Amino acid sequence: MSTTDRTDQRPATGPADGGTPPAAPAAPEARRARTGAAAKAAAAAPVRPPAAVGWAYAMVIVATLAAIASNVFEIAHQVETGVAGAATTGDLALTIAFCALFGFFAEMLRAGRQWGRVLLTIFTALGLVFTGLGLAGLGGRPLVGPLQASLAVASLIPSVVGLVLLFVPSVNAWMAEVRENSRMITQRMRKLVLTCHVAISVGWLGLVTGMFAMSVAGATTGDAEQQAAMYRTMSLLDEIFLGMTSMFALITGIVVGAGTKWGLLRRRWVSVKFWWTMGVMVLGFSVIHQLILKANELVAAGAPTRGGELDSVGWAMAASAFVALASLVAMTTISTYKPWGLTKRGRAAAAHTPRAGAAAGR
Repeated sequence: MSTTDRTDQRPATGPADGGTPPAAPAAPEARRARTGAAAKAAAAAPVRPPAAVGWAYAMVIVATLAAIASNVFEIAHQVETGVAGAATTGDLALTIAFCALFGFFAEMLRAGRQWGRVLLTIFTALGLVFTGLGLAGLGGRPLVGPLQASLAVASLIPSVVGLVLLFVPSVNAWMAEVRENSRMITQRMRKLVLTCHVAISVGWLGLVTGMFAMSVAGATTGDAEQQAAMYRTMSLLDEIFLGMTSMFALITGIVVGAGTKWGLLRRRWVSVKFWWTMGVMVLGFSVIHQLILKANELVAAGAPTRGGELDSVGWAMAASAFVALASLVAMTTISTYKPWGLTKRGRAAAAHTPRAGAAAGR
């Protein structure tokens, strides 16, 4: 008899003869349950961010603090020169809000939230554009004195460094690994942000509608006092409300897009709305704001209401306000009908997750 035969014929031991009962083979359902639990635990385990994320976070904080300090010096200059008013209060409120928002976005970046990186990227880029315009004397608010200009430059350098670090290969790989589990905001947060977005967007539309009506009234009237009143009111709305509403409409729109199934650049209608909103903001900052300032300067200098430079500025302001109003109405229509289909980026994402892509497409 071979060794194999002897082994096969060895009697099994059990409780009756003092042996240990043989282990029962695990059921397939139990094995699958343990495997699924292990996979879920592995997916839920936090993935340590690369060092570039920490450096980008630090650069964003430094740039934000420098920009806020620059804004504070501007407000202090307004108080010292006696020109502080309601617009100064609006600037202070906006500064505090941006300080809180940038801190929140930076924390979302460190948590691996894709929409946090998107928001930081967009607002860093906007800061670069507006600071560059201010340094060149082309922006809505020129920089006051060498100290404020130095702070603006000090915010530019870490902004560029941080923006580059946000998209180095190690950060891209880390975001790709964690964002599918953490890119979505909760349903309750989505409803809250969407409500804020709709309310702020309606306010923005109302402001632009009112400013268009006032610009037409100022351009057509022959009464110097009425014209001056129209342009002063437009300046007040522009300084206090217009920039704030447009900025927060953009912020909430990005959160709703990047933090939900729609994505920010995955569907053409969302992408078009995003870039169009940016264009309207630039139009308001670099064109309409400048025309309002020029109109009030001409009114203060006693320029004639008709037939002169003030007449040309008034009609240019009315035309710009009409373009902004028509753009906001068009974007509202796009939000209602949600036309077109997926972008190239959206099709690529849907190809990797066909079931999710088909559901989102419906």
